[in-house]
Amino acid sequence: MQNLISNLTNVETQGLVLGMRSPEGDKLSGEVDLMGVVMNRLERIKLELFDQDYVTAIRAYQERFPVLCRGDLVKENHGFVLKNVCSFSVHG
Repeated sequence: MQNLISNLTNVETQGLVLGMRSPEGDKLSGEVDLMGVVMNRLERIKLELFDQDYVTAIRAYQERFPVLCRGDLVKENHGFVLKNVCSFSVHG
């Protein structure tokens, strides 16, 4: 089933922030790696966050809080990317 998924719109997933790439310059944004649930399986998901969502991701990463996010899930190469992120919050 995982191999059949190529694009799912408006998907909500829960997971843990595994890593973050530092923002370039003084921008408050960056790429985030998440281990999240996709079709009842844990998958690595990449997403780019901005402003307050990025600050929330930093907090979740440092304190190991689960997060809940929503966007368009796209299969790229050997993993997933969450694009058009419309919500990102600490869950719990």
